[in-house]
Amino acid sequence: MRRVAALFCVAALAVGVAAASEPTIWYTIVADSGATLGHVSFQVETRADGRDLIENQQIYLRERGGVANRTTTRTVVHEEADGRVSSIESTARTGRFLTRTRASVSAGRVDVIRETPAGAGRETIMLPPNVRFDDGDALVQNWAPEHAPRLEFLNFDSDSMAVERIVIQALGAPDAQGRMNAVRWRYEGGDLRGVARLVLEHGRLLEAAQPMFGETFRVRLTDRATAEQRHPPYQVIPNVAQRAPFQISQQALRGHIRYRYEFRDGMTFPLPQTGEQRAHLDGGFVTLDICNTCGPGLPTDAAYLATSLRPTTWLQSDHPRLQAMAAAARGYDVSDARKMEVLLQRAIPYLEEADFNGHYSALDTLDRRKGDCTEAAVLLAALGRAAGIPTRVASGVSYSRQSYHGVSNAFIPHSWVVAYVDGRWRSFDLALREFDSAHIALTIGDGDPSSIAAAGQLASLIRLDTMAEVRRRVSG
Repeated sequence: MRRVAALFCVAALAVGVAAASEPTIWYTIVADSGATLGHVSFQVETRADGRDLIENQQIYLRERGGVANRTTTRTVVHEEADGRVSSIESTARTGRFLTRTRASVSAGRVDVIRETPAGAGRETIMLPPNVRFDDGDALVQNWAPEHAPRLEFLNFDSDSMAVERIVIQALGAPDAQGRMNAVRWRYEGGDLRGVARLVLEHGRLLEAAQPMFGETFRVRLTDRATAEQRHPPYQVIPNVAQRAPFQISQQALRGHIRYRYEFRDGMTFPLPQTGEQRAHLDGGFVTLDICNTCGPGLPTDAAYLATSLRPTTWLQSDHPRLQAMAAAARGYDVSDARKMEVLLQRAIPYLEEADFNGHYSALDTLDRRKGDCTEAAVLLAALGRAAGIPTRVASGVSYSRQSYHGVSNAFIPHSWVVAYVDGRWRSFDLALREFDSAHIALTIGDGDPSSIAAAGQLASLIRLDTMAEVRRRVSG
């Protein structure tokens, strides 16, 4: 099923849209709080040598004190007469910032070019056998869940430009009208990246419910007039923040905190184990111990460290500008931890203006000179790699006692950097300037929108049960 992706500065919405025989089908995106975020349209245009599948999306957002911004995205999938996908083109605009992505599909590979005002980045994705490009449209339209209650397939996602494993599970048989409920899981490698509840009718999507932090977003089938109806901008932070059960003291933040989370709806999954975070699964619960030395750290084998050094379309660590910024730290005769601190200070001037709209690469951030925690994380991660230090981007939540966008004493969506320094993995936070024990990592990635968005999904699948400060017993 074609996936609609609404990328916010700290969260994302990802659900499926099924093709229909009508010239254009329309969906509205609404929150359970009653607020409207935007709309999506989907149409199929026939060519002499094939057809084009066209998806248009518009999201309208504003954070407190900021300027309202519309993010529009147009994606065109070109199919040949035999149904084979030959190319994908996507154009996204947030304010004046324009991104163009082109993907050429050939035997066993996809060559991607992503262009922004900062320049062009290229990437090649190798395709496994039997990968699909339709998000399972054909499978769902001909699905007989009474005989096969579960669908599983590999799919190339045109939003993340990556191969995902999709599992769709029927929740009972269709009713007399052919309507049924299902759950859709998305995996990247072995990592769960998203869950959505679907309402289908004869293979057509009527509604998809996407939980995200403390909110649920729904994509609902509607008409054009309803979809394009004017609405105020949606404020993300106040709606997705998760209230803490009590205020966390500065002493506890600098020490050891133990969190116990309950998994919702029986959805258990492993959580990252960084240098500061240790995760222990126990049935339907997970216990997280977080302190400066609590965690075992990410893998340290040669292959993982090499992956954590390579440039990507979001972390352009091989670009001359990022190489030049990292050159001084790279040449210092100091520890790698100290080099990361130097790079953090070097990056601060490029994020003096807060901007919570969209998600941008390290190179784009240098040009724009503004952003939020996600831009801070990708910039610092790219600088670390440019200096020869393996880095990853951690995404999850962090605690804010003070008022932040009108919300206080709450866990807020957040991203930071995990770097392999001096023989261990350690966290560095450019946005908040320091790491504390209220940083809870839910996903590890390369600063790509998919892994950052997945943190919001996973946060919605766990509920805080207890939290406590762990103190050493003082011998008397």
